[in-house]
Amino acid sequence: MAISERRRLIFTAIAVILVGIITGLLLGSVLLSGAPPTKTFNIVNYHWGYALYDEDWNEIEQITVKQGTTVRLVAFPVSVLSDEIREQLWQRVANKGFGDYPPGDPRIPDLVRAGFENPSYASHGVLILPLNVDLRPKEHTSTLEEAIDSVEFTTDAIGSFDIVCSVFCGIGHGAMRLDGAFVVK
Repeated sequence: MAISERRRLIFTAIAVILVGIITGLLLGSVLLSGAPPTKTFNIVNYHWGYALYDEDWNEIEQITVKQGTTVRLVAFPVSVLSDEIREQLWQRVANKGFGDYPPGDPRIPDLVRAGFENPSYASHGVLILPLNVDLRPKEHTSTLEEAIDSVEFTTDAIGSFDIVCSVFCGIGHGAMRLDGAFVVK
């Protein structure tokens, strides 16, 4: 085999290897970039309501995602938040009322505090039945990790879904809902 023929063979082999590596890198980056990132949302449950937040803790009115999105929901009990935020959330209950208690009823703050102090009524669930989501964060735990509950799933159903409480939380349990709070387009 002549030297020029050998050089041509080596050059061809190197070119084929380089083309293979470049093609693999390009194909891999295309495949990886095609997967949408996981969207994280935070849900705080309190007597008798829910507060929804995006991943940066900006409050939102509803969770809206596209079909096929991977979603991570993280549920927090109100007990892990500051006293100031707890008071703001409880004030929402007083302002909107619940059950037989009309907005502004002076008994609501006492009922909310009594419910928070009673461990059997302090827990609330986050149930989105059509999406098979049932989160149960825990009140009165020693660490944040023990308090939160989370789930990750891919949205396959299109529609508007309610969030309801899956844990009996005493008086006002029926009012523990957010209609149309999770929307898949």
